Amino acid sequence: MEPFTADTFSLLVRNIIAPLWAAKEGSPYINHLKQLGNLKSRPLSAVREDQWQRLRRILDHAYDHTDFYRRHFDAAGVAPCDLKSLDDLQRLPLLTKDDIRASRGAMVARNVARERLIAKKTSGSTGVSVELFVDEDSAQWKRAVAISYNRWAGWDIGEKIGAIWGNPQNNLNWRTKLRNLLLERYTYLDTLKMDEQAMLDFHHRLLSLRPTLLFGHAHSLYLFAKFLEKKGWHDIRPRGIISTCMVLHDFERVVIERMFGCSVTNRYGCEEVSLIACECPAHNGMHLNCDSLIVEFIRDGKPVLPGEPGAIVVTDLTNFGMPFIRYKVGDVGVPSAKVSCSCGCSYPMMDSLEGRVADYVVTPDGNYISGISLTENFAMHLGGVKQMQIVQERLDFLVFRIVKSETYGEQTIRDIDRLAKERFGSQMQYQIDCVGSIQSESSGKYRFCISKLDSPFS
Repeated sequence: MEPFTADTFSLLVRNIIAPLWAAKEGSPYINHLKQLGNLKSRPLSAVREDQWQRLRRILDHAYDHTDFYRRHFDAAGVAPCDLKSLDDLQRLPLLTKDDIRASRGAMVARNVARERLIAKKTSGSTGVSVELFVDEDSAQWKRAVAISYNRWAGWDIGEKIGAIWGNPQNNLNWRTKLRNLLLERYTYLDTLKMDEQAMLDFHHRLLSLRPTLLFGHAHSLYLFAKFLEKKGWHDIRPRGIISTCMVLHDFERVVIERMFGCSVTNRYGCEEVSLIACECPAHNGMHLNCDSLIVEFIRDGKPVLPGEPGAIVVTDLTNFGMPFIRYKVGDVGVPSAKVSCSCGCSYPMMDSLEGRVADYVVTPDGNYISGISLTENFAMHLGGVKQMQIVQERLDFLVFRIVKSETYGEQTIRDIDRLAKERFGSQMQYQIDCVGSIQSESSGKYRFCISKLDSPFS
């Protein structure tokens, strides 16, 4: 079956409606998008020089116009003028979620008008949610950046999107309905209500609307693909798929690509700074978003080597309203040793997203085991398990929350015991809790592994 193609109306949106709508709103994102067109093919030296000049501007601004960063940097004994290159960035202190919760008001720049600030709130999937502000100019730049990376999946402005997402907000009032109908063109499957009837209805809408792009949480895309597989339906054929917000496992990618007949573009970001990394058409890792950010990978306060997991730390080069400088996102990633990519983009790469800091199990003998490896080296080896979640309550105690399938039995229990000893060691204790379902978080994300211990990536 041929992939769904863009309708004629999409050309009207791209060339007329979207530019007129942007002009009406006073949004420069269309112009930003044109500016972004040739940036990704620049030599890496030019990319780093651009980041350095933008970093100097945001550091000077934060130090001069926010009470928080003046105190924060002074307490660390360093000022922006002390930095002489990008490598000196690590001399600055980290910004944590607790810092933001305690000092949000002091992080807002005094010289940015309040009406230019957009209030945002994270989902709180790693703990208590974070409230923040993004200035209007930053928001429009991020909007353009996201579109530029969406194009790597074969989508463009005006084309329809099937979104598998939590808490869709497109039907709140007639204005948002009109905007969605004429401009954004989304149809949603709410990941908080993914029962059989909801997926049947979504399948029907996809057949009718024929979107060129599917977009959603990795695990939710996988669940919908498994639903179609169970039904024996192979009639949804988008041009591209974007998986985001959580780790995309290899076994999930295989099923998703098989059921929809196209490649998955893996993407990573967070509410605080938007897009952080994205897979290119070569599908050989994720390029870091050098258009908006500086991304570091650290462990024990120092940069990790290529191929080693490190806590992801980002500096937003665009948000002057509430600067985010060396912000610990709460996730773990692996920087790549690759120095070039066949796609032509010069931006550095991340080999993989290993999961949230809270997605690691720490064993009594000091080993760190990522949740992504446990899905493929623990859960995938268990028969009789429909869904599973691992919760680390203490250093020596795990809870396995299991939704049983029809074949669950004594052999499953024996396999769990064997694998627990192999993966976590003989000192690790555990209990099995059989539950009717494992709920997604309020954001619609599903977490396979949850640790209640202090982070190993501090």
